[in-house]
Parts: sequence; structure tokens; C-alpha cells
Amino acid sequence: MSKAHSLSITYRFAVFYRFVIAFIVGFICTAFLSIALSYIFNMTLPKAESVYLAAFCAILFYALFVIMAFCIQSLLKLTIYSVVISGICIFLTIGLG
Repeated sequence: MSKAHSLSITYRFAVFYRFVIAFIVGFICTAFLSIALSYIFNMTLPKAESVYLAAFCAILFYALFVIMAFCIQSLLKLTIYSVVISGICIFLTIGLG
């Protein structure tokens, strides 16, 4: 008799959903945020410096987004937070570009 218990389908789906939110949605938000930040920084800095600073800030944002995705226990709250953050990043990019 095996001591290992089989994981339920619901738990497996929840883990997969959290993984998708953390890495895929986080990457999309990071891409849009990087574009928006490069527009903002380009107003005051030279082009190369604005791109590097935007990329650095976007990498920090991505790390924080992934950490946030695995710290929030409720999948409903995680979904709401990620949709709101995605909307902000997308609308920033559309509004500035």
C-alpha cells in the first residue's frame, strides 16, 4: 500500500492556473509596462537610457508580480488583482503610445 496520496483534479487545476497567472500574465504585463515606461522616460532622458531604465524597472515589476502571485492564497483575489494590474499596464501603453 502506497503512502502517497493522489492529488485531486481541482488542486492540479488551481496550481496550473496560478502558474499561468504568475508567469504568462506577468510577462504580458511586464511587456506593456516596459513600453509605457520607455515612453514616459523618453520625455526626460535620452532614448538609450530610457529604454534601459524601463527594462530594469520592468524586470523588478515581473519579480514582484510572480512573488505576489504565489503569496496570495485566494485564486479569486489573485485573478482580480492580475486583471486590474493588466488593465492599468495596457491602458497606460495605449494612452501614451
